[in-house]
Amino acid sequence: MKLKHGLVGAGIMILGVSFAAPVLGYGLASAQQVRALGNGAAVRLDPSDSSPVIANLAAGATLDWIGESGPYHIVSIPGQPGEDDLIGYVLAAEVEVVGTVSAGAQPPATGSVIPDIHAQYERSKARRSSGLKRWLWGGTLAIAAIATTRIVFEPGDEDAYADSASHQAAVDRHATARTVRNAVTLGGVGLLTWGAADYILGRRDMETMEGELPTLANPALEEQYRDASGRREAGKRKFLWGAIMAGGSYTTVKWLPWLGVPDRADYDMEWEYLSAVHRRNRTETANRWLIGVGSVLGVWGAVDWVLGSRERSDIEAISRVTASSAPQGTPVAGVGPDLFVRRALGRTEIGLVWSR
Repeated sequence: MKLKHGLVGAGIMILGVSFAAPVLGYGLASAQQVRALGNGAAVRLDPSDSSPVIANLAAGATLDWIGESGPYHIVSIPGQPGEDDLIGYVLAAEVEVVGTVSAGAQPPATGSVIPDIHAQYERSKARRSSGLKRWLWGGTLAIAAIATTRIVFEPGDEDAYADSASHQAAVDRHATARTVRNAVTLGGVGLLTWGAADYILGRRDMETMEGELPTLANPALEEQYRDASGRREAGKRKFLWGAIMAGGSYTTVKWLPWLGVPDRADYDMEWEYLSAVHRRNRTETANRWLIGVGSVLGVWGAVDWVLGSRERSDIEAISRVTASSAPQGTPVAGVGPDLFVRRALGRTEIGLVWSR
């Protein structure tokens, strides 16, 4: 009987350990900790240098390591008796990870599954950019479809054709072109709507994250300079293409005799004269479209060209000022000026800070 009870007890212990192992495994395996490399390592409430500090670590102090979030380690701060532990973030440069994690331990979701705020910001930025591109492509498709139908396939009066069969063929071509136009326009509007939604949502997410971490809106000067240079060059190309489109269209219509205003005396048949009048009307319609699109493109390019050039000049001025020695001011009661030059939220700020 004692042997039977002993076997039953052993079996229960084996089952208990088997079921407890998955539950306690993480606690046993999570032997990793972070150790402060120096005095004053700040543990913050969020993974941001603007987040409030909830604890400062002395040199050699350790905390349980939970995971990673960008340049920060996620740590657990023991709470007061009867209270839950706090979760904080400490810069990886201020601590070192000690201990090991067994092969069976599962990595924490934070840091391996959920991207940090910088990755989320770049993803939203890419979404905004792709949304703008789709918006432009959708609008271009719709406008091109409508313009092509109006310019190329618009039939004239029946008198402008040699016979009724020619006129009917032109009407049939126009009907087919309208069907294609409707399909392309519908697709363009859908693409435009999709792009507008992505642009608005991406921009909204970016503004939210910039409010949480203002440094996201102020990338390094080198990156800002590259962006300004790219905007300047893109603006220059748009301006030139707009000028070529508008000026080329106007010049072609103005100087090409075949597209000029027809003279009745130059035609033997009435239908030939009416056909030339119809061709001239379509040419004027095309000219208005091209001049309009070219003007919009030119103005857009000119604005980007000017703003990109100004941004580049501002950043170059910052580099010159920061490279030069700070002006020597006359000390007043032990107070001296500190020169600062920075670029924040698209603006250049230059000034002096007086400190003792």
